[in-house]
Amino acid sequence: MSLCRTHFEEDVHRKIRESLRQSGLFARGARVALGLDGKIGGIVLAFFLKGLFIRRRDIDLLAVIIDDGREGNGTPAEAIDAAKMLEISYTIRKLPSQSGAASENPARPCPAMKVEQLFAGAEELGAGILATGHNLDDEAVEAFVNFLRGGPNGLSRDESGTGKQGKIPWIKPLRRVPEREVRLYALGHGLYRSRNHERPPEDNMIRAAKRQLNDFDSRHPGTKYSLLRSLEKLEACRGGAILTAKPLSDDAK
Repeated sequence: MSLCRTHFEEDVHRKIRESLRQSGLFARGARVALGLDGKIGGIVLAFFLKGLFIRRRDIDLLAVIIDDGREGNGTPAEAIDAAKMLEISYTIRKLPSQSGAASENPARPCPAMKVEQLFAGAEELGAGILATGHNLDDEAVEAFVNFLRGGPNGLSRDESGTGKQGKIPWIKPLRRVPEREVRLYALGHGLYRSRNHERPPEDNMIRAAKRQLNDFDSRHPGTKYSLLRSLEKLEACRGGAILTAKPLSDDAK
């Protein structure tokens, strides 16, 4: 299905709004920490939320920028530029040096360490919500890999969705938007500082799983959405009542 730019953006906005409403976290004022590391998903999320909540004085947007030591395109320097462009206050959290097996490829930071620093940065900013730019492909691949690795929670993760005890809720408003749509949206709004936007190195298993999942989804469209729906059902079983959300702003169109 082909869409003109207007209808394409309306479709992307609809998917993001649905995720925000489903979270039930915006019925009242909120202080939201946006996780940024230079990847385009986080920048798109910051751009969208800034426009969406521009008239909501009861909602504060702040950024937690993760410095993982990478240089070039798609790195913390771009996250800082994006935060400045959107006039979003930020704090920088530098990942501690890694040792042992995790340090065999220093260009690929440990995801668990990044998550830990995101929560620490959000707490430092006094935020009540952590939001990151994970898209549909990110969620589907991670669910697939968790299942293949035989994790105790199957498709689900301890940290996803509503947050663990002692931590603030973690939401992913772009989780219903495919990666290619996120990238196209970014291009349409001039959010890429460089056309040659680099992707950080990936774990070999994740790279193989992504390739297999993309191939299967091309032959059986909707596979990634099915994985996401299964993940959402598991999250709903594990925890949280859905609140009635306050109507969202109509400014981000």
